[in-house]
Amino acid sequence: MAELLGHYRLHEVLGVGSFATVHRAHDERLDASVAVKVLAENHSLNPEIRERFIAEGRTLRRVGGPHLVTVHDIGQTSRQQPYLVLEIADRGTLRQRVENLRAEGWRATREDALALARPLAAAVGAVHRARLVHRDLSPGNLLLTSTGGVAGVTQGDAVTPPASVLGADERLLVADLGMCKDLAVSSGLTVAAGTDGFRPPEQSRPAVVDIRADIWAMSSVLRWLVQDADLPAALHRTLERGLQEDPGARQADATTWLGEVEEALALETAPAAHEPSAASPVGPEPSSASSLSASAGVGYRLRRRAVLGALLVLALVTGLGLGSLLDLRGAVPSAAGGVSLAIEGPDEVRVGEEAVFTAEVEGADSWVWSLPTGSHLVDAEQTVLTASGPGTAEVVLRARAPDGQELEARRTVRVLE
Repeated sequence: MAELLGHYRLHEVLGVGSFATVHRAHDERLDASVAVKVLAENHSLNPEIRERFIAEGRTLRRVGGPHLVTVHDIGQTSRQQPYLVLEIADRGTLRQRVENLRAEGWRATREDALALARPLAAAVGAVHRARLVHRDLSPGNLLLTSTGGVAGVTQGDAVTPPASVLGADERLLVADLGMCKDLAVSSGLTVAAGTDGFRPPEQSRPAVVDIRADIWAMSSVLRWLVQDADLPAALHRTLERGLQEDPGARQADATTWLGEVEEALALETAPAAHEPSAASPVGPEPSSASSLSASAGVGYRLRRRAVLGALLVLALVTGLGLGSLLDLRGAVPSAAGGVSLAIEGPDEVRVGEEAVFTAEVEGADSWVWSLPTGSHLVDAEQTVLTASGPGTAEVVLRARAPDGQELEARRTVRVLE
């Protein structure tokens, strides 16, 4: 007979780690499937490990987001073992998925790389905005869960997974925040932590660790995914930058990392290497005296169908060289497969005034803004642009339909004297 923890009835074991065991369970009050992660009995006697385990649950609740495992409850067994009640990842881990696909001769495509990079950057960005460093990003800690509908072929109670990294009805989840480092209360010094092969060099020795450690791990995970794949050399150069020994040589944050990954993969369809991409402004580069700056970040909120990320205020200053953008990719639809995109905002704005652009997204869990500055925002509901010089610029919103088709919405704004 299945063991009962409170109103959670434990069933089969989903995974066993060094510190805890994860069971599939049934919430008898809500009649729902969940995962219950129980700290091992011997580790429950260690106050430091015990507190770190409980802190993982609190951290997941605090950060939140569609690509981080949801914590429903925290409890304790009759043997004083703390446990976490988690959102169940019913499609296994990214490592399992990729290993199964490779056994059939699969190699990652451009779409597979983007399907992983986008939600991974969104999740890691949320962790970093909470002033945390994950420190243990690896394929085994990236989970897959169904979001409803059918992916692959159903055979009895089993589901044959799709022949891709993420199916149309699946969502990537980042798990295991037990190794998280709180930047707000820490000096930055740390010792070895993380998974072999995906551990940043600064985590293999006493060193200062910040969010760029996760940039290294993200690059390592994506490199692992695309090994032996026929993808643009620019992608490999981007990943090499993220894997630099010196943290200062890596991308500064998850948004910058994703922007470079997307730009590298977009080169696959660009007409010529010397031509500007659709996300880049035509005109001279800004001088150091007129560089882009972020002036404020406003609070965050979430919803299921359209993830609402940070409200970021950006400045487009004199000398940016705002000009008409070239659409080098041809016509791309703004709606398909139940997903639609639109940008709400002004067509004209005067110098010194703010132009607020809002993402109107239906049916997509994630999207990316491409701004006329050449920067990218992931899952942001709004962007507020201010220009101090006349000209025109184009704001682009991109997402992907369930079948993998790229979608985008564009809005051009004129800046008047």
